[in-house]
Amino acid sequence: MFGIGLSEFIVIVIVALIAIGPDKLPQLARTLGKAFSEFKKAGEEVKKSFNEAARPEKEGEGPEVGADEGPEGKGR
Repeated sequence: MFGIGLSEFIVIVIVALIAIGPDKLPQLARTLGKAFSEFKKAGEEVKKSFNEAARPEKEGEGPEVGADEGPEGKGR
């Protein structure tokens, strides 16, 4: 998890308990969890947008090619 070991995680939790206090720590953890979740969702949406933009357009959805041409594409 984030490249830290169990001992480092325990030290971080102890320091957080001392600095923030046991009453506000659960609320802070919930808020951070929600923020991380929203950040992850936003990242997935950006990735999805880039993938859609990079995907070649499907036939029939793109701009009209040869709008000046007749039915056989030989001009009017």
